[in-house]
Amino acid sequence: MRSGRRNDQGISGEDLIRHGTAGRFPSRTHVILNRFDLPDTALLGSGGESKVYAMDANHVLRIYHDNVGWEYVEARQHFYAGLAQEKLPFALPEVYSVGAWVGHVYTVEKRIAGRDFSKVLPSLTGGDRAKALTSFVEAAATLGNIHFPERPYGELLAPDGLESNGIASESWQECLRARIERMLAPGRADLEVDVPGFEQVLASIYAQFPIVGDKPPKSLVHGDYFPGNVFIGDDLTIAGIGDFSYAAWVGDARMDLAGAVWLLGATADYCADDSVFMREYIAERWGSELLPIIDFYRLYYSLFFSGCKRDDPTTYWWCVRNLRGQ
Repeated sequence: MRSGRRNDQGISGEDLIRHGTAGRFPSRTHVILNRFDLPDTALLGSGGESKVYAMDANHVLRIYHDNVGWEYVEARQHFYAGLAQEKLPFALPEVYSVGAWVGHVYTVEKRIAGRDFSKVLPSLTGGDRAKALTSFVEAAATLGNIHFPERPYGELLAPDGLESNGIASESWQECLRARIERMLAPGRADLEVDVPGFEQVLASIYAQFPIVGDKPPKSLVHGDYFPGNVFIGDDLTIAGIGDFSYAAWVGDARMDLAGAVWLLGATADYCADDSVFMREYIAERWGSELLPIIDFYRLYYSLFFSGCKRDDPTTYWWCVRNLRGQ
């Protein structure tokens, strides 16, 4: 985070705050929205890292929360620039510029065509729903066709944006264990209360690591592949995939197939039949031997996303139910 800077018109942060918004002390969001003359109603969505606002048909403004630093955002821009070289049947994000206004970081990014799949899916039925879910699974598999053979397994975007500080290893299982232990740190005490025999559950999950192998192809893994990060076109095929974050990996592409099947369970409109349908589709398309691996990664996600009891109780209790074996 770069605070204390003067903006490109020479106005100090203190001056801007003193003027405020309609006489009120402005929030971080309003300071930047005022900079771009955007209203609150331009909000498209929000998440753990940022809020996103529509600028026009081709651009969005992403305003980062205080816990996200400049280095991470620049690393994200660089990562997206590399992805832009890939030839895929759907759009991926692109960051046009990174800036700071009164010390608050924002980016101007490409607006991906299509609609938020999480908002479209609940209204689909029958053949339309099956078509959309099939495209959703196929897009996850296509993403996994991007390979990084020269890189170690590990994080593509370290939390502080510094690649040297991220988890990396030539052992996939070592990466899994390191990331689980790091992500468990803030919420472990909650799980020890809410998951009976948590230490035994964790040991059992670690004992299952051999099922995924230690040297899967080094593929791009989104790591948070669920409908809220995917855009769908009017033809009910996936038009784009967005919001690659600290969850992104060089790792096992089967992890995103598992995300497609299971991460819907943490959403308010979850329909269990969707997971059944996609699981059966994967077995028919790529072989039933993938199913135990898909199911194992549900447990990984349940550990990875569990540090959110107070911020996102819906996701937390989904994690707990999985770890309880329900």
